[in-house]
Amino acid sequence: VCQAEVCAGTVAEVIQSVVNGADGCVFCFGHAKLGKSYTMIGKDDSMQNLGIIPCAISWLFKLINERKEKTGARFSVRISAVEVWGKEENLRDLLSEVATGSLQDGQSPGVYLCEDPICGTQLQNQSELRAPTAEKAAFFLDAAIASRRGNQQDCDEDDLRNSHMLFTLHIYQYRMEKSGKGGSKSTSTAPHPPPPSLGRRLSSRAARDLLKHITI
Repeated sequence: VCQAEVCAGTVAEVIQSVVNGADGCVFCFGHAKLGKSYTMIGKDDSMQNLGIIPCAISWLFKLINERKEKTGARFSVRISAVEVWGKEENLRDLLSEVATGSLQDGQSPGVYLCEDPICGTQLQNQSELRAPTAEKAAFFLDAAIASRRGNQQDCDEDDLRNSHMLFTLHIYQYRMEKSGKGGSKSTSTAPHPPPPSLGRRLSSRAARDLLKHITI
């Protein structure tokens, strides 16, 4: 099975459901050195070699633009990326440097898990950056990958083996409300219930807890 077939078989239906208001998740799990990174991220030397995440970004924005032309619907896309790393399963905001514009402090601003009585375990306090175009979303993906522990100069085999990324596309739809003067205005936003998530690798307890947040 080629990379393009994997993407078509996993992403197309998920993206369609998400734009219609449902949750979505694509999850890649397995032992080290089985090709998970290639499956999720791929290579940019050919369209046929793009991974699931780049394909999801491209197809999402294409579908949003088509929906906008047909119905006038307005969408906003925001990006977050969190790493679960180390045997202690620490959480790091991979986009914190982009969000603050600082390259001096690579520490997370404080991502944590919070128990919600209705939605279950949820991630809190991660950066959520606006991506008006597919190119901007791809830029955030590149930034997240570069910030991972496994891509740091002082990383070792344990860092590579115990680094897992959760990349999330948050989709919000704006609704137009008629004003009393005969016009219309966009006065509020109706966010979809939590976002499609495109995780690269996640394991053990943290994986199960996070999945409660991003899937129903």
